[in-house]
Amino acid sequence: MGTRFKVQGTPWEPLFMPYHGDEVISIDCETTGLNPLQDDLLTLAAVKIRDGKIMTSEKLDIRLPASPKQAADSIRIHRIRKVDLEDGVGLDQALPRFLDFIGNRPLLGYYINFDVTLLNRYIQQAFGFELPNPTLELADIYASKERIDETADRRLETILNALGVPVMGRHTAIGDATMVAMAYVKLMRR
Repeated sequence: MGTRFKVQGTPWEPLFMPYHGDEVISIDCETTGLNPLQDDLLTLAAVKIRDGKIMTSEKLDIRLPASPKQAADSIRIHRIRKVDLEDGVGLDQALPRFLDFIGNRPLLGYYINFDVTLLNRYIQQAFGFELPNPTLELADIYASKERIDETADRRLETILNALGVPVMGRHTAIGDATMVAMAYVKLMRR
Protein backbone atom coordinates (compact mmCIF):
# COMPACT_ATOMS: atom_id res chain seq x y z
CA MET A 1 0.00 0.00 0.00
CA GLY A 2 1.51 3.33 -1.09
CA THR A 3 1.84 6.35 1.17
CA ARG A 4 -0.58 8.35 -0.96
CA PHE A 5 -3.27 5.73 -0.33
CA LYS A 6 -2.58 5.84 3.43
CA VAL A 7 -3.17 9.59 3.58
CA GLN A 8 -6.19 9.62 1.26
CA GLY A 9 -9.08 11.31 3.03
CA THR A 10 -6.85 12.68 5.81
CA PRO A 11 -5.83 16.30 6.38
CA TRP A 12 -2.39 15.34 5.01
CA GLU A 13 -3.56 14.28 1.54
CA PRO A 14 -2.75 17.70 -0.04
CA LEU A 15 0.92 17.28 0.96
CA PHE A 16 1.18 14.57 -1.69
CA MET A 17 -0.27 16.61 -4.55
CA PRO A 18 2.13 18.14 -7.08
CA TYR A 19 2.96 21.75 -6.27
CA HIS A 20 2.32 24.46 -8.85
CA GLY A 21 3.30 27.87 -7.61
CA ASP A 22 6.05 30.32 -6.81
CA GLU A 23 6.52 29.68 -3.09
CA VAL A 24 9.42 28.02 -1.29
CA ILE A 25 9.64 27.39 2.46
CA SER A 26 12.98 27.92 4.20
CA ILE A 27 13.21 25.64 7.26
CA ASP A 28 15.62 25.05 10.10
CA CYS A 29 15.74 22.89 13.22
CA GLU A 30 17.81 23.25 16.36
CA THR A 31 18.48 19.96 18.12
CA THR A 32 20.22 18.34 21.06
CA GLY A 33 23.06 17.11 18.84
CA LEU A 34 24.27 16.28 15.35
CA ASN A 35 22.64 12.88 14.81
CA PRO A 36 19.22 13.30 13.18
CA LEU A 37 18.38 9.65 13.86
CA GLN A 38 18.89 9.93 17.63
CA ASP A 39 18.90 13.52 18.83
CA ASP A 40 15.84 15.52 19.83
CA LEU A 41 14.20 18.51 18.23
CA LEU A 42 14.26 21.69 20.36
CA THR A 43 13.07 24.42 17.98
CA LEU A 44 11.61 24.43 14.49
CA ALA A 45 11.15 27.39 12.17
CA ALA A 46 9.88 28.04 8.66
CA VAL A 47 9.86 31.20 6.57
CA LYS A 48 7.81 31.61 3.40
CA ILE A 49 9.33 32.96 0.18
CA ARG A 50 6.80 34.03 -2.45
CA ASP A 51 7.67 35.25 -5.92
CA GLY A 52 11.25 35.99 -4.84
CA LYS A 53 10.21 37.93 -1.72
CA ILE A 54 10.56 36.87 1.91
CA MET A 55 7.16 37.04 3.57
CA THR A 56 8.32 38.06 7.05
CA SER A 57 4.74 38.13 8.32
CA GLU A 58 4.28 34.51 7.23
CA LYS A 59 6.64 32.52 9.40
CA LEU A 60 6.54 29.74 11.94
CA ASP A 61 8.71 29.63 15.07
CA ILE A 62 8.02 26.70 17.41
CA ARG A 63 9.72 25.77 20.66
CA LEU A 64 9.30 22.26 22.01
CA PRO A 65 9.69 21.17 25.64
CA ALA A 66 13.21 20.67 26.97
CA SER A 67 14.80 17.30 26.28
CA PRO A 68 16.66 15.11 28.77
CA LYS A 69 19.29 14.73 26.00
CA GLN A 70 20.04 18.46 26.06
CA ALA A 71 23.67 18.86 27.12
CA ALA A 72 26.06 21.73 27.65
CA ASP A 73 27.71 21.07 24.27
CA SER A 74 24.54 21.86 22.33
CA ILE A 75 23.67 24.80 24.59
CA ARG A 76 27.05 26.37 23.74
CA ILE A 77 26.16 26.26 20.04
CA HIS A 78 22.52 27.35 19.90
CA ARG A 79 22.23 28.98 23.35
CA ILE A 80 18.87 27.32 23.99
CA ARG A 81 18.63 26.54 27.69
CA LYS A 82 16.04 24.29 29.31
CA VAL A 83 14.43 27.36 30.88
CA ASP A 84 13.94 28.79 27.35
CA LEU A 85 11.79 25.78 26.48
CA GLU A 86 9.52 25.80 29.54
CA ASP A 87 6.54 26.97 27.50
CA GLY A 88 7.34 24.70 24.54
CA VAL A 89 4.50 22.91 22.77
CA GLY A 90 4.39 19.14 22.38
CA LEU A 91 4.99 17.32 19.12
CA ASP A 92 1.25 16.64 18.92
CA GLN A 93 0.78 20.38 18.33
CA ALA A 94 4.09 21.27 16.66
CA LEU A 95 4.02 18.73 13.83
CA PRO A 96 0.49 19.53 12.55
CA ARG A 97 1.27 23.27 12.69
CA PHE A 98 4.46 22.68 10.72
CA LEU A 99 2.79 20.45 8.12
CA ASP A 100 -0.08 22.92 7.69
CA PHE A 101 2.41 25.76 7.20
CA ILE A 102 4.68 24.06 4.65
CA GLY A 103 1.95 22.33 2.66
CA ASN A 104 3.32 20.69 -0.47
CA ARG A 105 5.78 23.49 -1.25
CA PRO A 106 9.50 22.86 -1.85
CA LEU A 107 11.66 23.03 1.29
CA LEU A 108 14.86 25.06 1.35
CA GLY A 109 17.63 24.78 3.90
CA TYR A 110 21.30 24.68 4.70
CA TYR A 111 22.17 21.01 5.20
CA ILE A 112 18.49 20.39 4.46
CA ASN A 113 18.96 16.61 4.57
CA PHE A 114 19.73 16.83 8.30
CA ASP A 115 16.50 18.70 9.00
CA VAL A 116 14.36 16.49 6.76
CA THR A 117 15.83 13.27 8.20
CA LEU A 118 15.13 14.49 11.73
CA LEU A 119 11.61 15.66 10.89
CA ASN A 120 10.82 12.46 9.00
CA ARG A 121 11.64 10.45 12.10
CA TYR A 122 8.98 12.32 14.05
CA ILE A 123 6.44 12.56 11.22
CA GLN A 124 6.75 8.85 10.41
CA GLN A 125 6.14 7.95 14.04
CA ALA A 126 3.18 10.32 14.42
CA PHE A 127 1.46 10.00 11.04
CA GLY A 128 2.96 7.03 9.18
CA PHE A 129 4.55 8.93 6.30
CA GLU A 130 7.62 11.01 5.47
CA LEU A 131 7.78 14.49 3.99
CA PRO A 132 7.09 14.21 0.26
CA ASN A 133 8.23 17.79 -0.43
CA PRO A 134 11.07 18.41 -2.88
CA THR A 135 14.14 19.90 -1.20
CA LEU A 136 16.57 22.64 -2.18
CA GLU A 137 20.06 22.77 -0.65
CA LEU A 138 21.38 26.33 -0.31
CA ALA A 139 25.04 25.23 -0.52
CA ASP A 140 24.38 23.45 -3.84
CA ILE A 141 22.49 26.42 -5.27
CA TYR A 142 25.33 28.71 -4.21
CA ALA A 143 27.96 26.42 -5.78
CA SER A 144 26.00 26.23 -9.03
CA LYS A 145 25.21 29.95 -9.31
CA GLU A 146 28.68 31.08 -8.26
CA ARG A 147 30.41 28.33 -10.25
CA ILE A 148 32.57 27.18 -7.37
CA ASP A 149 34.18 23.76 -7.26
CA GLU A 150 33.56 20.88 -4.88
CA THR A 151 36.46 21.82 -2.59
CA ALA A 152 35.36 25.42 -2.01
CA ASP A 153 34.29 26.60 1.43
CA ARG A 154 30.52 26.11 1.73
CA ARG A 155 30.03 27.12 5.36
CA LEU A 156 26.90 29.16 5.89
CA GLU A 157 28.86 32.17 7.12
CA THR A 158 31.02 32.06 3.97
CA ILE A 159 27.95 31.96 1.73
CA LEU A 160 26.24 34.77 3.65
CA ASN A 161 29.36 36.97 3.55
CA ALA A 162 29.88 36.37 -0.17
CA LEU A 163 26.28 37.42 -0.84
CA GLY A 164 26.30 40.39 1.55
CA VAL A 165 23.65 38.85 3.80
CA PRO A 166 23.97 39.96 7.43
CA VAL A 167 24.57 37.23 9.99
CA MET A 168 21.81 37.56 12.58
CA GLY A 169 20.29 35.11 15.00
CA ARG A 170 22.80 32.41 14.03
CA HIS A 171 22.04 29.00 15.50
CA THR A 172 18.44 29.90 16.20
CA ALA A 173 15.92 28.13 14.00
CA ILE A 174 14.14 31.33 12.96
CA GLY A 175 17.41 33.21 12.46
CA ASP A 176 18.97 30.50 10.30
CA ALA A 177 15.76 29.96 8.28
CA THR A 178 15.55 33.71 7.63
CA MET A 179 19.22 34.07 6.63
CA VAL A 180 18.95 31.06 4.30
CA ALA A 181 15.84 32.64 2.75
CA MET A 182 17.72 35.93 2.25
CA ALA A 183 20.67 34.15 0.61
CA TYR A 184 18.33 32.17 -1.64
CA VAL A 185 16.51 35.29 -2.82
CA LYS A 186 19.84 36.97 -3.63
CA LEU A 187 21.04 33.91 -5.55
CA MET A 188 17.80 33.67 -7.54
CA ARG A 189 18.23 37.28 -8.68
CA ARG A 190 21.67 36.55 -10.18
